[in-house]
Amino acid sequence: MIDLARLASVELFRNFDERALSGIASFMTAQRFEDGDLVVEQGSREGGCYIILSGQVRVFRTTPDGSAVDLLTLGEGAFFGLLTAIDGLPRAASGAAVGEVEVAELSLSAFSELLDGRSPVALRFQLAICQELIKDIRGANHRLAELASLPSQSVSMVDLGGALSSQT
Repeated sequence: MIDLARLASVELFRNFDERALSGIASFMTAQRFEDGDLVVEQGSREGGCYIILSGQVRVFRTTPDGSAVDLLTLGEGAFFGLLTAIDGLPRAASGAAVGEVEVAELSLSAFSELLDGRSPVALRFQLAICQELIKDIRGANHRLAELASLPSQSVSMVDLGGALSSQT
């Protein structure tokens, strides 16, 4: 079982009491990865959602020519894999362990059960997921605005939006 103290330190679960944390933890399994191991693979529908308990995960996209483009590095407490869990589409990027990494995995079936549930734990989880999605959308909007405002770029927000939506 996942250590409740570690789970409580994750921003996603900051408003969960011990009972709710125990409920969520009962759905999760801990996994360890070595440096360079793929936690998730672009194009795959395998696995679930993940919370980094220790270490870092490098998120990158593989381009059609086979080169890797680093997108970001996620650290302890980060939650990822949410979009595939929600829409069932292939993963838009890969995530590889940087050094030793431990994650808590919430399987797709457990994720679906929590989204469909009506218990207090499920309802708290649903609110936390909505808050996580809002945070991600605001961050993406901020990054898009920064890219569009670069003086050396001749792309519009519409161009950037079209490019992003065609890559999913």
